[in-house]
Amino acid sequence: MKHFVLIVCIALAVVSCRAPKTLIEGSWDPAVRESLNTLLASAEPGSYAVFDFDKTSIVHDVTQALWVYQIEHLRYADAPKHHFLDGIPDPSRLIPGTEVTFAKMGEMLQIEYNLLRNFLDHGQSWNKIYEMVLYQDFRARMFSLLVGMDEAFGEEVSYLWMPGLLAGYTEKEAREVVHDAIVEHLGADKLAVEEWRSKDGKWGGMVERGIYFSPEMKDLFHCLKANKIEAYVCSASLELIVEVLACDPEIGAGLPPEQVFGLRFVPSEPLEARYDRSYVQPIGPGKVTCIQTFMAPSHGGRGPVLVGGDSNGDVPMLSAFEDMQRGLIIDVGRRADSAIGQLVHSGDGRYLVQPAFAKADAAVEGGGI
Repeated sequence: MKHFVLIVCIALAVVSCRAPKTLIEGSWDPAVRESLNTLLASAEPGSYAVFDFDKTSIVHDVTQALWVYQIEHLRYADAPKHHFLDGIPDPSRLIPGTEVTFAKMGEMLQIEYNLLRNFLDHGQSWNKIYEMVLYQDFRARMFSLLVGMDEAFGEEVSYLWMPGLLAGYTEKEAREVVHDAIVEHLGADKLAVEEWRSKDGKWGGMVERGIYFSPEMKDLFHCLKANKIEAYVCSASLELIVEVLACDPEIGAGLPPEQVFGLRFVPSEPLEARYDRSYVQPIGPGKVTCIQTFMAPSHGGRGPVLVGGDSNGDVPMLSAFEDMQRGLIIDVGRRADSAIGQLVHSGDGRYLVQPAFAKADAAVEGGGI
């Protein structure tokens, strides 16, 4: 009898080990959830999945949250010393649609920042600071500087500039700033879109706030691990920033740092806002290179079985691998005629379209890198 009970227990344990862990229902589209569960159950040992981070793994953008946090806390090291212009290739150029150069904008920001810091150093409360026209002009100009450099120089410059505002901090200090920003902005109730506008109305626009790591996406990462499928992140945000959230076992996905890839600065202490040119930055096609160079060799040279993305910058990795079984596209309202929109409507049955798991009251087109 004891032997029979032992055999039954062993058999049940084997069955339990083999039973694939399935996704919670949550807010998954039922067809998407069913398809992902099928993949979880059928993927071969040694398979792997790759996800973009901003607006794919999380709702909204972690670098944007950091950018807002630094503005609202005036928390910079070197950026003010350089007139907030680190990484801008030609400061003498006019900001598109204006008669103001990037250099002139930097000078105005420098003056406003110094005045605001002086008020703080002399005991002015944050509530009073936020009510000042001086502060409202400062944040509106910071927004217009970001939009202007994106239009004038392209995404590679703006992707460098935003995390480059951490320049001057040591890596340890930078991670502390990022962590504080995440804690302040994390939660579905923190998601919002608000208008930042200067007093004269010339500068500013609609700004996205908050980030949210949905239970559904956390669960997907956990299910992949439980089913022996390695999960990676490949992002065009600074690797250091993404790691702070993606690798956290409590508020993030608990990924090992070696499975998170993002933009990299030149190795230096303190940080410098310069790309490491010995490394192909994972922007657009660079994401494919990142997967081929750093992930595929650990998996027999194969491509990922699952790729997740939301934006035009994710299209290269969503379409580069013949052995990809599913492409998970998070629908954040991209235009139908965009590259990601055309992929959605391509008729390729491998692509699964999942509505975003949460959203602010108003949507802002763009972001998600």
